[in-house]
Order: sequence, then structure tokens, then C-alpha cells
Amino acid sequence: MSSLKIITRMFGIELEFFLLDRYGNTVNTADRVLGFLKRKNLKNIAVRKECGKSMIELISFPHRSHRHLFSDFFKDLESVLYETNVNDLNLFCLGTYPGKNSNIMRSDKRYISQEKVLGNDQFRNAGKCCGFHYHYTLPRNTFDHNTFFFNPDISSSKKKKILNLYNLFIALDPAISTFMQSSPYFEGKLVGKDSRIIMYRGEKIFDKSDSVYKHIPQYGNLNNYQTNYESLLSNIKSRADNWMNVLKENNLSFKDFAKKKVSYLDTSWKPVKISMHGTIESRGADMNRISNVVALSSLLTTFFRYLQNNKVNIVPSKIGNTKPFFMDGKNIYVPEFQVLRDSLLKKSALYGLESKEVYRYCKSLIKLIERIIPTEKMARLRSFKKMISEKRTVSDEIIDFVKEKQGNDNYLVINEKTAKEFALLESKSLFKDLLITKKMTQELLF
Repeated sequence: MSSLKIITRMFGIELEFFLLDRYGNTVNTADRVLGFLKRKNLKNIAVRKECGKSMIELISFPHRSHRHLFSDFFKDLESVLYETNVNDLNLFCLGTYPGKNSNIMRSDKRYISQEKVLGNDQFRNAGKCCGFHYHYTLPRNTFDHNTFFFNPDISSSKKKKILNLYNLFIALDPAISTFMQSSPYFEGKLVGKDSRIIMYRGEKIFDKSDSVYKHIPQYGNLNNYQTNYESLLSNIKSRADNWMNVLKENNLSFKDFAKKKVSYLDTSWKPVKISMHGTIESRGADMNRISNVVALSSLLTTFFRYLQNNKVNIVPSKIGNTKPFFMDGKNIYVPEFQVLRDSLLKKSALYGLESKEVYRYCKSLIKLIERIIPTEKMARLRSFKKMISEKRTVSDEIIDFVKEKQGNDNYLVINEKTAKEFALLESKSLFKDLLITKKMTQELLF
């Protein structure tokens, strides 16, 4: 296990939150919140606006160790929780608000352009979804931070590292989304165990006409594996070129849509993304409780470091279909893409751990991680191991809460009273979860 110390890559996290009033309603007060938080001079996180005015995003600065990242992040998160509380507001940390979400979308030029491309209803639904994003830096000297793209002279060994990282991010997506699912209800209706994925990605397997990327699914659905570095590069450039055509068809320019810094890489909102910050980004997870954010970050960092330190290959194959995450020498076998998307992703979003196939897939991942990570460090994955043993995610907890309040035969639609009650209870428990998780992370060694 000492090999985990050889490479210390930087990583970072992004957390999105809904804003609630004292009664448990979503409120469009993000600009006011951004204003009073700006005056607090937070040193360890950046607070950013989102597409909806009932949402804010907290972004960590890059770190090499979990201990330091979360120690710094928690300091400022405590300040954010305090400031929102004294201003009679609450943070709601799950993937969707369970009841009716009265979000108002922003009218900045970039967001107007998004609405024009996506469609009005589809764009509005983007403001009803909160996610957790995890960043892991690309291998050293492979990214040019002046051009915001890959260096042209990357060695073959580093190309292989990039490819294996990229394919592993993809292979993990249904597991990530299962462990982090917290959005069974969308606009008050039970859609599945992960309504955020169903209503966001534009996947044909869900057939939702108002899914955010319904009209341009190639920019929001699950990435396909790449067979070599050159195909990965070609795929990125081709998607960027096609994006220019999409904008042109809507009488828009790239500058209308792009952020201040322009890059080929700012043309994808898929679950796995090479970002203009020189990272591989996992975007597939619902926002969730802080304890689960730490668990997922620990799992991913452990896996990625092991992959690079031990020069392991990620191999999509029929072996991976029946024995996911089976490790044989320098190879880890993962499901073929059609199985990953059409079966595992679909069943994960609809049924979660109720699906035997999804359960086996997630359990196999934890079993592999237990081989990689020392026993004394497994505490950080306690919440995920509990999900496996109980076959119960946060989404299942939410559904059970609704059944308890409304009856076992009356849970497909959550009423306003139940939605507000749950949202407030969850918001009030955020600080307690933070304190418990903070204590646990003080013992993390990296």
C-alpha cells in the first residue's frame, strides 16, 4: 500500500446547494447570499452563482491531501452555514428539491444563449438540479495552461495514463450515481431513484422530452470509452467543431456562450469531462450529504492514485460484464459500454440498489477498494458500506420518509407539506453531519 504515496496529484471539489427560507421553500435569493458572503472574505473556497437564482456553488481550491482540502473547506463552509442562518436562510444539499421548485433562471448573456440552444423548458430544468463535481489533475506536463488544452508533445506512457483515467471515470459513473443518488422526486413526482440524471442528461434510454439535453444529447449523455489517446483527442475536437455549428444554427457565437477563458474543452457537459483547468472531472453525482461527499472523494482519489502508481490498465470486456472491477495482474476489467449505459446506468437511475445487477456492480467496486486502501482508513467509506449492507441510498431514505408521512400507497406524489418538512429537516441536519465528518477527516493521512 506504500505505492499510494508515490504520486500525489491535486484534486478539488464543487458542491451545489439550493437556498431555502425558514418554511422550507426554495427562494431566489442567491444574489443577496453572494453579496454578504463576498464581504466575509472566505479564504478557502470560492462562492459562485449558478444558472438558477435559488442555487449557489461552493468550489474548493486545488489540494494534494484530503486532510488539508476538507479541513480548509469545512472552515469556510461553517461560515457559509452561519451567515445563511443569521439571514434566515437554509442550505439544502441534495440533488433535487422534492417538491415544486420555484426557481427563476438568470438572464446573463451566457444563460440566454443556453436557453436558446436547449429550449425554454429544458433550460429551466437545469436550475432544478444540483450536482457534486470531483476534479483530478491530469498527469504532470500533459496540459498547457496558456492554451487550455493538451500539450502537443506528450509521451506515450502519459497518453496511456490519461486514457486509463478517462475510461475509469466512465466505468465508475453508474456506481458514483448510485452511491450519491438523492433525487427520487422531481417537481413533486417520483421519477426514479435518480431523477436528476433522468431529467438532465438527455439519455435516450429515459425518453424524457423535457430533459435538459434532450435536443443535443451528445453534449450531456454518458461518454463512450476511448480506445486510444488519439481517438480521445479527435472526439474532443469533433464535439467542439459540432458545437460551433449548433451555435451558428441558433445565430450565436462561441463568445456568447463561453466563459471569459475560451477553450475547446468548454463545449461539454457530459458526466466525464476533460476540463480547461487541466483536470478530469466527474460530473455524474447528485449533490449529497457532506459525509457522502467525503466518502466519494476518498474512493475516487484512492482508486486514481492506485491506478497511476501501479500502471494498471482499464479493460472494458465481457469479463467486466459479469465480474465488474475484477483485477488480474495489471488489468482491471470493467463492463462493456452498452452494458454500462443500457443496463447499469438505466437500472441505477430507476431502481438503485434494488437492482441485483447494480447492487453486484457497486459491491464489487467496494470490494476492490478494500483491497487497495488500508483497513484503518476505511472509516471514510462507512456510509457507502452501510448502503451496500442495507441496500438503501439517500433516495430510499427520502421515499421511506414520504411513505411514513403520506402512507405506503400514497408516495408517488409528494405533497407540499411533506416536501417542506423533509427539506427543513435535511437542511437542519447539515451542520451536524459536517461536524461528525470533520472529526473523521482529521484522521485522514492524505
